[in-house]
Order: sequence, then structure tokens, then C-alpha cells
Amino acid sequence: MRNFVLMACIVYCLNGFGHIILGTILEPMVDHYGIAYGDGGQLIMNQFLGFLVGVLVAPAIINHLGRKVTIVLSLLAFATSQLMLGILPVWNILLFTVPLGGAGIGILETVVAALIVGHLQEKKASVLVLVEVFFGVGALLIPVISAFLIAKGIWNYSFFVVTILSLIAVLLWIFLPFGPLQNILQKQAKSSKKKDKGSRRQRYTNKQIPLVIIGAFFFFMYVGTEMVLPNYLPTILSMTTDLGSSTLALSITVFWAAMTIGRLLMTFVIDRIGYANLFVICCFGQLFSLTIFAISPTVIVGFIAIFLAGLLMGGIFSIGLLIVNERITGFEEWTTSILVAMGGLGGALLPKLAGELIDHFPISVTLWSMVLFSLILVILMGLIFYYRRNIQEL
Repeated sequence: MRNFVLMACIVYCLNGFGHIILGTILEPMVDHYGIAYGDGGQLIMNQFLGFLVGVLVAPAIINHLGRKVTIVLSLLAFATSQLMLGILPVWNILLFTVPLGGAGIGILETVVAALIVGHLQEKKASVLVLVEVFFGVGALLIPVISAFLIAKGIWNYSFFVVTILSLIAVLLWIFLPFGPLQNILQKQAKSSKKKDKGSRRQRYTNKQIPLVIIGAFFFFMYVGTEMVLPNYLPTILSMTTDLGSSTLALSITVFWAAMTIGRLLMTFVIDRIGYANLFVICCFGQLFSLTIFAISPTVIVGFIAIFLAGLLMGGIFSIGLLIVNERITGFEEWTTSILVAMGGLGGALLPKLAGELIDHFPISVTLWSMVLFSLILVILMGLIFYYRRNIQEL
């Protein structure tokens, strides 16, 4: 079991690399290819679209290939994408190959999260939060690696570093023993299809459907809010303070560092207070922090609010996966796929909405919109608990 937790942490760290790396080397990449920033944004968008497709098709791939083969192929797809980025082919080739990497990390996130939720025997919530810590480690580490390589004039080697680490992960997944999970990882759909075909179909019950729908909208709002806050922090603070550009950029680091610290601390307290209680605290904490930020987006209060938001938001995603999946046993891959996909959609659409608000209205409108997003999140949290109570274990 320890081997599986180790590999889950490595996978999430690689996902942190994958989500952040294009942004960290965008400046030298734009200069190298002689393209506009809009073209760079298209590359990032293509990776996101690949991620979304990967999340949605993950259950079907698992049914045909089994979990272990799916994980290995997804890591190879991600490694191939990073290798192509590193060798700097013509631009159009990158536009077509980068979705492969996005699909790889989307499938990996779905499969590993579903395995933890559905098949880990104990401390599921702690492990989910722990792997999210490693996602944060990856998101914090890759900018440091890229900055060093950019300074050396070999910025594209950042992709080679990620490629090598991904291939090492492939070997570990192939050769490490996984104890009780070994059969589950290698289980093929063909062996279960005949068993399930006549007795049980992959369909939610009438009582489960409302929980899945509300959970999906919860993830839409949460991930969207999580993406709005760091992406627009420098812009918001530039309009409400007189901070310099370097300090403005530091606000993003403060947020992600706080989120990583928060997740790490939660691994120690989650078993003491219970993951359901921690989930409530995190949701209300996000609302409280963003309300403070909206009321007084000054330097001192603003940075305190940013730190508190990151500290308290860190457990919402992972614990939310467990809270929703817990009462819908047997559908972990499908449910996780839906939730992560809706989260990705929110991560694309809500920042777009926030950008439009910044362009056309005073910055206070954007700040209070984030408070509204958090309030909706709290309401959806209440509905999740309401419908969970009405569902009996299958």
C-alpha cells in the first residue's frame, strides 16, 4: 500500500509540473518562435482541451485496458508531449501534440483519485490531501527549475527534466509491487463485463443523480474560483495598491505556498476532526477570506486574506471528491471523471468571466463576484450534505 501512495504522490507532482510548466517558459518560447502571446495562450488552451477529453474518456479506457495499463500509457503520452516541447519542432506540431500531454495528466488524475476513493482501505481523506500536497510541490518546484534553466539559456531543457521523471514513473508503475491493490490495478473489463452485464449496469439511481449534479456544479464553482484568484491577484493588487511588479508577482507565490502548507497541515488534523467537519471549515473559510479581501484589498490585509484563502482552500478539492463519491460506491471512475471535468470547465470559464468584469467594471465588482462565487459554493456544500443523507449505501 505504501508503494501505491508513493506513486500517487509522484503522479500528482508530475501533474503539478504539467499544469504549470507552459506558463513558466512562455516568455522565452514566444521569443524563440516569434509568435504573439495569443498564440502561446492557444497552446495552453489546447493542453487544457486535451486534459478535459482525457478526464471524460478515462472510465471508458479503464474498462478496455485496466487501470495499470491506462496509467502507464497516460504517463507515456505525457512524456511524449513533454519531449516534443523540448526538441522545439515547428509550432503547428506543438499545437497538435500538446493535447496528448493534457489528456495524459487528465486521465492520471482521474484514475489515481478514483483508486484512492474506491479502493484504499483506510485514511482515504488523508491520502487525498497528501497527494494534493505533492501537486502543490510540483506547481511550486517547476518554476524554480525553469527559472534556473532560463538563466542558463537552455529553457527548453525544463521539458526534458519532466520527460525523464515521467519515464522513471513509468518504470516504477511497471515493476513495483502494490500488494492488495495489484489485482485491482490489473483487472480487465472483459473479466467483469460478463458479470455485470446481466446483474448491474453502470447507471446512477434516482437518489444518486441529484448528488452527482450538485457535486459537479460545486466543482465547477470551486476550481473556477481557485483559478480566478491566483491568475488575477497581480492585476487586482495593481489596481488597489502601489506595489511594484515583482511584489505583485509574489502574491501568486504566497497563495500557492499557503495552499501547499494548508494541505500539509490538514494531513495531521483530518483524522482528529473528521474530513466532513474539515470540509465545512474550508468552504466557510474560503468565503470568509475572500470577503475580507473584497472589503479591504490593501497591502497588509490583502496579503493576509490571500494567505488565509490559500491555507483554507487547499482541502476542498480532494475532500470534496471523497464526500461525493462516498455515497455512490461502484461508480468511482465515472463520478470522479464528471467532477474533475466540471472543475476543469469552471477553471476555463470563470477566469474568462472575471477578465470581462475587470475590463468593463471597477475592480470592486470582480472582488465581490469572487465572494458571490464562494457563497454559491457554501450553498452547494449544504445541498451536498442534504442529498448525501438521503442516499443509502448500495
